[in-house]
Amino acid sequence: MYYVNENIKDLYRVKFHDERGSVLRLDMNENPEGLPKEVFDKIWAKVTPEYIATYPEKDRLMELLARHDGVLSENISVTAGSDEAMRLIFHCFGEAGKNLLTVTPTFEMYDVYCKMFGMNHVTVDYREDFTLDADAVMDAVDENTGIVILLNPNSPIGAVYKEEEVRAVVEKAQRNGAVVVIDEAYHYFYEPTFLHLIKEYDNLLVLRTFSKLFSIAGLRIGYVSGNAELISYIEKAESTFNVNNIAILFAQELISDQGLIRDLIEKERIGKAWLSERLKEAGYRYAAMEGNYVLFYPNRESKIIVEKLKQKDIWVRDYGRGILNGWIRVSIGSVACMQRFWEAFVEADREETV
Repeated sequence: MYYVNENIKDLYRVKFHDERGSVLRLDMNENPEGLPKEVFDKIWAKVTPEYIATYPEKDRLMELLARHDGVLSENISVTAGSDEAMRLIFHCFGEAGKNLLTVTPTFEMYDVYCKMFGMNHVTVDYREDFTLDADAVMDAVDENTGIVILLNPNSPIGAVYKEEEVRAVVEKAQRNGAVVVIDEAYHYFYEPTFLHLIKEYDNLLVLRTFSKLFSIAGLRIGYVSGNAELISYIEKAESTFNVNNIAILFAQELISDQGLIRDLIEKERIGKAWLSERLKEAGYRYAAMEGNYVLFYPNRESKIIVEKLKQKDIWVRDYGRGILNGWIRVSIGSVACMQRFWEAFVEADREETV
């Protein structure tokens, strides 16, 4: 019998096979409308046969990102989405038998990578009111901790950390030989950042992605920032050409367009305010914290709502366990997208159960 890694053999994974291109996608925190067409067309015009016949070069993008973030290019590694950066972090620093520390609920892939690399998942629970005791996170760090993950804002709740809370966790992790990862996938929807702390701590990594605000989830590009030594290990574990040329081109153009960044942030802000007001007026329990999503509790069973909306080509995400049991998360888009969702949702939430 051939060898199969025991950590992979029985690992449970959710695979996505649905065709999503023709629906209103409000389930995975993508931009449901994508980039403005004039922006897309302008960038796409630069794609030539010669350009895609050439192996990718990331140096110019890393220089642009470094300038944008106020660090050095040696502090950055560009990856195939921040998801690849997560996997590389576990590959480099995830010691089998050690603990991964996260809050719960959080992004599910961290648990997947924890199991994949033979680590033990230790969690700190959010309270029923969606608040978190940051001291409990710090207290959970010990000599058995290998990696600590902090999402800022946290997905799916949207809670954030104070700088003194992050420093306390990073410093205790440092004393115990653990790496801390701050996932800032939703940074542009919440301006405060902890990226500057990579200049102070040698055990800190910060993740960013182009999948959310920058609206190119389909191109799979993100990056990880940290001190030069940590980044050098990650780059040793990367495949030779891990990000494609078209993704690099779009990332270069988008990170340089400050006007577009402001416009995308504002469109999301207005859409979120519009939906939050509708939920408030209608008397729903809802949480519109940070990030490009809103949580709310429907009158009917959440699974029924999800299915009813799917029949109208509108996809949202619901939860079936823990403090989010019965809650629905909807990704934010323009007011037009939110209106389409709201009208369909109100109808679905009032229908009699068949």
